[in-house]
Amino acid sequence: MNIQEYISSGIVESYVLGLADEAERLEFEQMCARHAEVLAARDAFEMDLEQHAIASAVAPPASLRETILQQLAAEPVAANREVAPVVEQEKVVQMEVTSRPAIPLFMRYAAAAAIILLVASAGLNFYYFTKYREFSQAYDRLLAQQAVLAKNSAVLQTKLSTYEHTVAGLTDTNMVAIKMNGTSAPASPDRSSLATVYWDTRSKDVYLMVNNLPQPETGKQYQLWAIVDNVPVDAGMLDMANGHVMVKMKNIPRAQLFAITLEQAGGSPTPKGPMYVLGKV
Repeated sequence: MNIQEYISSGIVESYVLGLADEAERLEFEQMCARHAEVLAARDAFEMDLEQHAIASAVAPPASLRETILQQLAAEPVAANREVAPVVEQEKVVQMEVTSRPAIPLFMRYAAAAAIILLVASAGLNFYYFTKYREFSQAYDRLLAQQAVLAKNSAVLQTKLSTYEHTVAGLTDTNMVAIKMNGTSAPASPDRSSLATVYWDTRSKDVYLMVNNLPQPETGKQYQLWAIVDNVPVDAGMLDMANGHVMVKMKNIPRAQLFAITLEQAGGSPTPKGPMYVLGKV
């Protein structure tokens, strides 16, 4: 388990504020005992709470103490005495009077102070719970933003690697560039079409780069063919989303011509659609 990720999960705040359930509380206490970083994070958060409470403490009005003292002084020092009559048949009624001891004044002060502290504590708990919820929501938003940035970074890194590969292929002396023109293809639907095959003379790997091809309609896809001894050999399907960089196609050991036709999406075992470009090796 990554300790920093565990600390950043919000468990420290949940434990200190009393929001963690029994299982989380036991796990957190075990983690505090095993890892000094977790214990330090708990102590730091508790210290932050204490410092914030001291900084945010609101002194009661000066008149509050005087009001409490006046209310206490207005009450009788001794409680009403209880008179317990005892009546016995054919006997003289006797009255026994007992008195309750007076409540010490300092205990009344202590009770009033306890009530004030209880109210203040409840307000403070609510305040910190609200802040914790705000921090937790902000943290979730930051995590979502970080995920988006990481995804965008990965996409950019992939594109950069692709362009670097394209540049490396264009400058490789073992690469043979074969221009395929629309004007070379019989009855090409678009005479301005142009694509280039890069054929590695050592590995026989084939790469295709689209210079100009019309966007195919839905359900259609361009297919590259290698003409070997007048027989068309499937060299792979073209994804137009990646067509303007060097796209690796199928390995072709030898060929006299390369051509591109427009086929049904997924390809065809033999050319059936119109030929857009053709180039001689």
